Amino acid sequence: MRSTLIRSIPVALALLAVGSSALPAQIELAHGQKLPPLRPLGPIQARSSEPLGSVSTAVPLPGGKVLVNDILRRRVVLFDSTLTNVTVVADSTSATANAYGARGGGLLQWGGDSALFVDPASLSMMVVTPSGELGRVMAVPRPNEIGLMVGGPNGRPGFDAKGRMVQRGQARGRPGRANARPVFGNFVIPELPDSAPVVRVDLGTRALDTIGQVKVQRADIKVTEGANGQPNIQVRQNPLQMVDDWALLSDGSVAFVRGHDFHIDRVGADGTLSSSAKLPFEWQRLDEEAKIVLLDSARSAIERQREEARRLVGEAGGPAAFVQGGGAERMIAGGAAGGGGGGGGGRDGARAAGGTAPGSSANGNPQQRGGGQGAGPGGPGGFQIPAVNLVNANELPDYRPPFTAGSSLGDLEGNLWVRTTLPVGEQGPIYYVIDSKNEVADRIQVPQGRTIAGFGKGGVVYLAMRDTEGNNRLEWARWK
Repeated sequence: MRSTLIRSIPVALALLAVGSSALPAQIELAHGQKLPPLRPLGPIQARSSEPLGSVSTAVPLPGGKVLVNDILRRRVVLFDSTLTNVTVVADSTSATANAYGARGGGLLQWGGDSALFVDPASLSMMVVTPSGELGRVMAVPRPNEIGLMVGGPNGRPGFDAKGRMVQRGQARGRPGRANARPVFGNFVIPELPDSAPVVRVDLGTRALDTIGQVKVQRADIKVTEGANGQPNIQVRQNPLQMVDDWALLSDGSVAFVRGHDFHIDRVGADGTLSSSAKLPFEWQRLDEEAKIVLLDSARSAIERQREEARRLVGEAGGPAAFVQGGGAERMIAGGAAGGGGGGGGGRDGARAAGGTAPGSSANGNPQQRGGGQGAGPGGPGGFQIPAVNLVNANELPDYRPPFTAGSSLGDLEGNLWVRTTLPVGEQGPIYYVIDSKNEVADRIQVPQGRTIAGFGKGGVVYLAMRDTEGNNRLEWARWK
C-alpha cells in the first residue's frame, strides 16, 4: 500500500521551534576546540525590484546575472547584476510557449555557465543558456525520483565535473525488514524508512552508483481500531529528530553532515574518503521545561504554517508543489500524485506531499485520497493538509540538534555552508563555513529574516527575504 503521509510541513516548521532563544540551556563546547569569531555578512548590495512569490533557488550566470526559481508563481526569471532588470525565462501563462509546467520545478547549475530547469510534469530537463533562453530538452534520468530534484529539505542536486547528476534518492526500508505491518485484517501500514541514499547518475548511460547514506526524518505511526471498526491512524512527528544532511561541493566532492555528533564525512571526486573530528559546537541541553516550551512553540508554528499553506495553495490556483528559500520560510504544499511525477515529489515522492494514507484521514475517518486526485474535501483538487500530532516531551532528545534537513549548501569556492540551529534572538541564522580540510574556517550570521538561496563568484551570496507587504525579494551581499 502506498503511503501519502504529509511529512514535509512539520520538518520545515521545526525550524521555528529550534530557533527560539527563550529556552533555558546549558552550553557545552567540545574541550580544546576553538571556533572562529562570529561575524556578520557584508552589507546588502542590491535588492530585486520585481516582487516574487517565492525564492527557491538562485543560480548565477555569466556577467553577474542570476536565475531565480519562483515556484509559487511557477516561473523562472533572470535578473541582471543590479537586480533591477528582469526577464521571464519560463512561466505558466498561456501567452508564452515557455511553459513552466503544472507543478513546481527545480533549477540546477549546469556546466558552470548554464542551468537546467527540471519539469516534473513532463519528466524533462530544459537547458537555460547563458543568455537566459531555453535550449535543448533532455529526459530526466530517474523519472520515479524527479520530485527529489526540486531541492528543499532533500538537498540541492547538481552535477560533478564529469557531468554526472548527484541527488538524494528515494528513502527505502532497511534490508531484511518487512516494509509493511499488518494491523487490522488486510489493512497494513508501511514501515517508514529512516535513511536514504545519495546517488550519482551518468546521464548518458543512466548508470547509477550510491555515494553514501543519510539519516532522514521519520514519522511515528500508530493505528488503533475506531468506533466504526475502521482503522484510526495517528501520525506523530518529532520536531527535534537528529538527521543527516548532504551537499555537492564545487570541487566535485560530496559532504555528508552527521547530526548525532556534528562531524563531516567527505567523498572526494576521485572516491577518496575523509572525515572530520567532531566540529566545535555549543550543544544546547534541554531540560523537561525546555522540551515542553519547544513542543508548544512547534504546535503554534504548525497551525500558522497550515493556514499559510492553504492561502498559498489558493493563490497558486490549486495543489502545486513549491519550496521557498529554506529555513522557517520553506514549506511544501500539494504536489499532484498523478501526472508525470510518478512517486517522486515532496520529501519522498509526489504522493508524500498530497495528504494522508489512502482511504483514511489523519483522524482515521475514511475519505477520498489526497494529492490532487480529483475534486474532494480539503481544498482545490482534493488537496488536504492533515492535522499533525507531536510526540510527548519525554520523547524529545536531551540536546538540540545542530542543524535540520536541507541546511547544507556548497559555494563556488569549495566551501560547505551549514545553517545551524543556534539560538539567535532577534538576529538572523548562523552558518558554519567549512573548508576543504573539514574545518570550520568562518562563522557568518546573515541578516534577520534572510536565508541563503545560492552563491555567485567572488564571495557573492544570494539571499531570500520577505518584505513587509508579504512579497519575496532577492538580495545579494558578499561574505568576504
